[in-house]
Amino acid sequence: MHPRPRRRRSAASRTLAGSIIAATLVIGAASTIMVMQMRRSAWDQVGGVSQNLLEAVEHMVDRNIELYDLSLRAVGEGLRDPEADGIAPNLRQLVLFDRAATASGLGAILALDPQGQAFADSTAVVPRPLRFPDADFFLVHKQREDAGLYIGKPLRVESDGRWVIPLSRRLAYADGAFAGVVVGTIDVAYFNALFGRLSIGERSRIAFFRESGEILVRSPMQEGVIGRSLMEAAHFPRFFEHHSGQFVATGYTEAIEGLFTYSRIGDHPLVATVMVPTDAIAALWRPKAAAVVALVAVLCGGMVGLTLLLQRELERRGRAEEQALAANRDLARLANTDGLTGLPNRRHFDEAFARAREWSQQTATPFCLVLLDADRFKRYNDTYGHLAGDEVLRAVARVLQRQVRSPLEVACRIGGEEFAVLLPGASGPEAVARAERIRHAVARLRIPHTGNESGIVTLSLGVAEAVAGETGGECFSAADAALYEAKRQGRNRVVAHPGGTTATQVA
Repeated sequence: MHPRPRRRRSAASRTLAGSIIAATLVIGAASTIMVMQMRRSAWDQVGGVSQNLLEAVEHMVDRNIELYDLSLRAVGEGLRDPEADGIAPNLRQLVLFDRAATASGLGAILALDPQGQAFADSTAVVPRPLRFPDADFFLVHKQREDAGLYIGKPLRVESDGRWVIPLSRRLAYADGAFAGVVVGTIDVAYFNALFGRLSIGERSRIAFFRESGEILVRSPMQEGVIGRSLMEAAHFPRFFEHHSGQFVATGYTEAIEGLFTYSRIGDHPLVATVMVPTDAIAALWRPKAAAVVALVAVLCGGMVGLTLLLQRELERRGRAEEQALAANRDLARLANTDGLTGLPNRRHFDEAFARAREWSQQTATPFCLVLLDADRFKRYNDTYGHLAGDEVLRAVARVLQRQVRSPLEVACRIGGEEFAVLLPGASGPEAVARAERIRHAVARLRIPHTGNESGIVTLSLGVAEAVAGETGGECFSAADAALYEAKRQGRNRVVAHPGGTTATQVA
């Protein structure tokens, strides 16, 4: 087996897969960062626009309240002027209300006596029969001297159903006693018209409410919301954590999650807020993010698909390489193997002989060569036929395969009925003993051979030990001479070069 090419292919496949996984992770991380940046950019953009819008709302509301408060102060100053009581009613009307606000959306200004009855009216010389003894703004000023400008709970005008916001100041006698209230109103619709031009989207909401929770204005207008208290809203306390800020919460009047941007309105006990639904913010970045994710998914899918194709191609090429290597090994084995006996052939013997001699010289260890052949083999072929002769050669080969098992030892068929055994590390006497075992093993097979002296197939063997400085050809010639001597002495024996015989003929 040759595991190296397979290991190389496996390593290449793992490297390729690892590279694609790393590239996919990098692309995925980059796209994730991009999507997060898109989300953050959308939130920052909406947050910035909401903040700018809120500043405009705060300025509008504060400015309108300030201007209207000037009119209230003027009425209060006029009522404290003693000369105003002695003039004609129509002139008194002009003196008291000459600076009263008359712009669209700004309602009438009334002066109420300590019982809540109107005694001065900016819209009529003869005051209308209006009473507000139970109104929150009247009760606050009656109970507190320091109330200043008071922005009351929204009221609904009975005549036309309009919602108005009352603004009031306390009237006092010279000794500081409660003398009544001067009150004016601003239409809620007036603010809705202003805010309608500031909206940043159909689903955005603009509102402001009192610190006590009552909603004064909500744009777009929603009748059922005006005057409703936010005190029960879970997020209501968050409006008072700082002077201004932002947070995400679910609305109280509408169960919609949104980004709330809030701020106090000047020095007034009012809070203005702009709400943008979070899904509207998501609509700014999610389509782009979806396109990026789809593109990345296609890209990563393509990379994975390409990786699978490349791995399949690597596997196909690997199998082709394995088949080619196996074919080459088979060809090499066939080129170095004897087809009849399965032993290495003469070509392999020459290569192995050269390696064994080199190893012997490098390690300073002995090295012996054994040559052997079947006795009177030509007669055997003539008597029993070539097929039987081939079977004898196979039998000898099987004996050599059993007797030669060391990784360094090699048994070869070098031609005809002649075989060779290389014994690196074996001395002369050891090699002779090994040769004897081979001779006896073949003799024990008792293969009939009427043309041989012993009546069975036998072997003659020649042993030569390599000598320092001796060439390969000289060593082979010495073993061949020893084999010839074994033949000359009567066959079926082992002869070691130089001279000497170790064998007895076996009947």
